[in-house]
Amino acid sequence: MPEQTHARLRLNNLLQRTIGTGALTWEQTQIGSEHSGYWEVVALIRYVPYGRGTGRSIGEAREAAAHEAYAQLYNELNAAGYRPNSTHNMQSVDN
Repeated sequence: MPEQTHARLRLNNLLQRTIGTGALTWEQTQIGSEHSGYWEVVALIRYVPYGRGTGRSIGEAREAAAHEAYAQLYNELNAAGYRPNSTHNMQSVDN
């Protein structure tokens, strides 16, 4: 599977190790008609927007939002001194 299909999994794993998965919520809006519209999704962590995404499906939009949210959270945790333990394989956010 391509890397971008794992954004929600990567975000969930990072949240499990840090602040908990209960901190994540989604805002979802369908724009246009069901057949020719698209979705806008915002990934919220503790009610703060961390990532935004759009897509033809809700899953595609969530993946895009999760990718942004992962990158922002990862960078914030790094800046705060969080370092993954040696058994964790944290991937680069540049993918």
